[in-house]
Amino acid sequence: MGFELDLIHWLQNFSGPFLDSLFRLITMLGEEVVLVGILGYVYWSHDKLIGERLAFTIFISLTLNSVIKLVISRPRPFVVDDTILNLKPDTATGYSFPSGHTQTAATSFFGLYAFLKKKWLLIIAIILTTLVAISRMYLGVHYLTDVLVGAILGIGIAFLMAKYYPKLKHPERINRWILIAVLAGLIVLFVLNYIQNLSGSILDTASFYFDTEAVAKMLGTISGFIVAIRYEKKYVQFENHKILYKNLIRFGIGIVIIMAVRLGLKGLFTWIIDPETLADGEAFKAILAGLFDYIRYFAMLFVGIGLYPKLFKIVNL
Repeated sequence: MGFELDLIHWLQNFSGPFLDSLFRLITMLGEEVVLVGILGYVYWSHDKLIGERLAFTIFISLTLNSVIKLVISRPRPFVVDDTILNLKPDTATGYSFPSGHTQTAATSFFGLYAFLKKKWLLIIAIILTTLVAISRMYLGVHYLTDVLVGAILGIGIAFLMAKYYPKLKHPERINRWILIAVLAGLIVLFVLNYIQNLSGSILDTASFYFDTEAVAKMLGTISGFIVAIRYEKKYVQFENHKILYKNLIRFGIGIVIIMAVRLGLKGLFTWIIDPETLADGEAFKAILAGLFDYIRYFAMLFVGIGLYPKLFKIVNL
């Protein structure tokens, strides 16, 4: 770990207003807003089937990332060494290994290349994933091994899914079993974390919630995606086309709707229970806050993939 801390210190020797802002911008390539944009455009405006496969690939990758983080429980560099600056605290909650931003970028960009088969996308994937990895170290929130493993996992999952997922004869059956496993996993997750954060008869409520937050969100994402795909195929059945202005309108409206659901439900659920104010022993509130995260991400996926495309037929988009 020593050389990894030295590497972060070396990178932060170059810290200044310009580079700090630049790397904060670069690191957003591995964040939720960019991910929604990529998947939204591919699914609504390019190729629905490829969008489904790419989304499933990314969600599986990020669920695995969340589970590994929880199992390994590696503290962030700035926690281990207080001389390291945390230059992006809003993206440095939870544990460190492996890097979620790097794995998101690797899965997304290499997944685009693997599914779309465009050589220029490979060059972009290499450049952007590398930049995101460097940004996470520069910002003081990840070690070298965090970003390396995140990149390897993301790239590996992208290529494996692109090779084998299209060959499945009955993917809906696989999806059904994954949904069952996801729901079972959510229950097991809450139980294990409850036991782990229980001290005597008092629950460390804040630790319990923040240990389960990322996994609850990803499980909600996977569940919402599977249910939405099934709903769309049965009740919506929209089609892609090549009319540019209509595709841009589809994309723009879709992004607004997804972000409205995301922010609207976050505001509502935070008004009911603010996780930042949880006190020790408030087990019910902590569990409910985790379930709210699950519901919010389920709703985002179901609305974006299942319900919103109905509008395409109604208004001829």
